[in-house]
Amino acid sequence: MSENLKITSKITIYPLGSMGWIPGFGMETICYCFFHGDEIFILDAGTGISRLLELRESLFSRQMSKLKRAHIFLSHYHFDHCLGLFWLRALLPGIPVTIYAPGQPIYGEPAHEILGDLFKRPYSPKDFDELIPGVSVINVDTSGITIGTGEGSIDIKVKLNPEHSDPTVSYRFNDWFAYVTDTPPEEETIRFVRGVNVLLHEAYFDSSDLFTDADDDLETHVGGPHTGSFGAGLVALRAGVERLYLIHHNPESTLEIIENSARLVTSELGIDCRSSKDLEEIEIDL
Repeated sequence: MSENLKITSKITIYPLGSMGWIPGFGMETICYCFFHGDEIFILDAGTGISRLLELRESLFSRQMSKLKRAHIFLSHYHFDHCLGLFWLRALLPGIPVTIYAPGQPIYGEPAHEILGDLFKRPYSPKDFDELIPGVSVINVDTSGITIGTGEGSIDIKVKLNPEHSDPTVSYRFNDWFAYVTDTPPEEETIRFVRGVNVLLHEAYFDSSDLFTDADDDLETHVGGPHTGSFGAGLVALRAGVERLYLIHHNPESTLEIIENSARLVTSELGIDCRSSKDLEEIEIDL
């Protein structure tokens, strides 16, 4: 573990991929990152993680030059969230990588075995442990994780989302922000994210046509295993979140709908809601 997780006055979250399922509208599938000290924290590893190949020579050149460790947090194993692990050897050469992913007891088998089944011959030229030399895989459960020590440490809370087509997990990083994707809106999520500065919450479809008022049941804004825009908005409103970013956009939508969804949530609920777009930085004062 690095000793350089120092106290900072702000963090910047970089959306490397804001789409769900399929890249589109100039955006890759879901992946977010931020730097803390000499470590990088990556949330999901969709195709957006490929942007590191260019960004390490430009926007991220200073941080990458002193990078000592990478932490990757997977919400689940659907390919739009983990395909980018295939490229890690080129994206983070020589950097020790720790992957945190739901395993036992959530999936009934260790996360390392699940990833080993996804990345192996003949689907990959190398088996998982050869594909990412020296990788460590940690099973995530709702007991949470702490990275670092002292005042610069990061306390990461974990919430299980059982109602997606396969279980997913949400992450909360200190009181800085929470990351919630691939789940219907839930009352438990409101409790989980209460007190954070920023919420990144999926909005896989525009649910403005289902909206009546701020007293809507969350179930009104459920679409299969996903959350509608006003479902995310109501979670943020009831949790008292300062800023909401809609993430994991539906590629079968349109860019106009994606952008307008956030504007409608802002106007109807009176909260600061924005649609996440690739490389539009999210700054959080600590």
